[in-house]
Amino acid sequence: MASTEAAILIMKAAGELRKAAGIDRKRRAELESVADYLESIIYEAELGYGNPLFPEPERLPPSPEDEIKQMIKPFRVRLTR
Repeated sequence: MASTEAAILIMKAAGELRKAAGIDRKRRAELESVADYLESIIYEAELGYGNPLFPEPERLPPSPEDEIKQMIKPFRVRLTR
């Protein structure tokens, strides 16, 4: 019950932000983006996004040589400046 009440309040707030965006031209983009974010909270819970369309490929663990190169790199940059 509380989640539906929260969803209604969030949707009302998003609607009020959209009205304010129609009035205030200077902050229109900011207000609309906040309203979109609020609505996405509700839709994300309803849709329950499943698996991503393009999953990231599995990465192999770096070899010890690669780890050493990564650790030395910041020091090399500092020495050349």
